[in-house]
Amino acid sequence: MYPYLQLGPITISTYFLVISIASTFGAIWFLRRNAREKLSQVVAIDFTLVCLLGGFVGARLLHVFYEDPEFYRDHFTRVFAVWNGGFVFLGGVLGGVGAGYAYCLLRKVPFLMMLDLAVIPLSFAYALGRDACFLNGCCYGKRCDLPWAINLNGVLRHPTQLYASGWEFLVLGALIMFEPRLKSPGRLTGLWLILHSIGRIVMESFRDDPRGDMIASLSLATWLSLGMIVMGIGLIWPPRKQLAAEMQS
Repeated sequence: MYPYLQLGPITISTYFLVISIASTFGAIWFLRRNAREKLSQVVAIDFTLVCLLGGFVGARLLHVFYEDPEFYRDHFTRVFAVWNGGFVFLGGVLGGVGAGYAYCLLRKVPFLMMLDLAVIPLSFAYALGRDACFLNGCCYGKRCDLPWAINLNGVLRHPTQLYASGWEFLVLGALIMFEPRLKSPGRLTGLWLILHSIGRIVMESFRDDPRGDMIASLSLATWLSLGMIVMGIGLIWPPRKQLAAEMQS
């Protein structure tokens, strides 16, 4: 693991560095997609900032209040030590989507259209972000003796971070491939919800890091992923007439 990068007297958190790069490139990609559709760049920039802030807060709060509340109760100031990691991606999705929805509601902007423009950059940012987890040594896997096992503090483990990153890059490819055919607002987002959640549920079976209490023998991330699959099916499944028209196009 390489949690820190030393540049002379300067020490940089590799987790924070990669997450920052992923977020920046994701935001730029979203703005370029927005410009391609000839939509308001002012609205796009505002939407990006609102979602990034909501996602940041949501990802941090779910970690603090669900994954390790006792630690932060005793070390409250560590809540603000975000450079050490401690984020839950699905909490970020909830926070970002909630903030984005509120913004679109206030500005009377089509919410599903904005989600479809954002979901491909989001998939890219997530895939790269899991590499940040690998460098930081968090979100680690169970013990194993496979040839590609990684050594974490003297224990050979599944590189679950790289599994998740590899799966998400495949999801990203699928989104780019199917985007021209998924023309109705929300359907591209629905495809991502389904594919991403399937991968997350599989990855949960390999994870071994503390992630809060189980709920009916399943992790919170698994339950959230199941809910996302249901929402994705609701978004991607079009009316019969529309499906027939798309198949003929």
